[in-house]
Amino acid sequence: MNGRVVAVGDLVLDLIVPVSLPVVPSGHQHVEFLRVEPGGAANFMMAARNIGLEVAAVGSVGDDLFGRQLVKALNDAGIETTGIALTPNAQSSVVLVLTDQQSGEHVFVGHYSEGPEAVFNDAMELAMAHANAVFVAGYTLCEKRTLALTKAAVGYARELNIPVYFDAGPMVAAASPEDIVWALANSDVLLMTEAEVPLVAGGRSGDDAYAHLLAAGPRTLVVKQGPDGCTVIGRDVRETVAGFPVTVVDTVGAGDCFAAAFIAGELASMNQRDSAVLANAMGAASVQKVGAGSNAPTCAEVQAVLEQFNAEIDFTC
Repeated sequence: MNGRVVAVGDLVLDLIVPVSLPVVPSGHQHVEFLRVEPGGAANFMMAARNIGLEVAAVGSVGDDLFGRQLVKALNDAGIETTGIALTPNAQSSVVLVLTDQQSGEHVFVGHYSEGPEAVFNDAMELAMAHANAVFVAGYTLCEKRTLALTKAAVGYARELNIPVYFDAGPMVAAASPEDIVWALANSDVLLMTEAEVPLVAGGRSGDDAYAHLLAAGPRTLVVKQGPDGCTVIGRDVRETVAGFPVTVVDTVGAGDCFAAAFIAGELASMNQRDSAVLANAMGAASVQKVGAGSNAPTCAEVQAVLEQFNAEIDFTC
């Protein structure tokens, strides 16, 4: 795999806590471990790095304990951080991730970044200049401090004809309709789960939603369907690609890992079906592990899923 992808925004530090859900008042629990991990777009970035892409981050965090820890962790993972601004008098975004290892379910309890509005600067422009793809998560539409930066970065990518991949995510429900319209108009590929389709399609579902979304901007829709795989929809094509039945330990970050592999496949000139197969394998490898971040699947783990299920695509680590 080769190519350079830049992730814009969604810079979050996760505190991962394994619990039994639901958590209820006075239902005290002892947990086996606590982990602090880069979250949000870092799940995507680390998966993309693991599968062989060159990865850079663009955005802004607070010049605080959480922001500095996040930047250090990304640097340690081989992700370029020259496009991340450490902003004085700003608070970084932090998410408490409660994950149930028995059910594979999770709950996010998050705090958005606060402080002065972030500005797209020369260092960020330089980080994006040679990118082959740009990734934006729906969460960025909810971070008001960095929204203008995100829009400027995406505008710059459009000027350079760099394809933009927008992954809706569940938090897109909190975005304004106007910002969702903007995101669709400036995306080449839209990734989402079936539950997220109505959130970006103005309440529509099924074929009506797909027609609406394709008319709004993206050339391709990728509908993530968990263990069932995914469906890839274009203006003249629709194909469902089966998933890989594996034992689920934790679903945190699986969608981000899926997106990283799909983009890696496209940058390697795979057709959309093979890119989807690769993405399904990355998702399957992810859910067999706790969390994502630094625990995102390795290339060898993705390869092992493909070999286990005799998936015939042209992919080697």
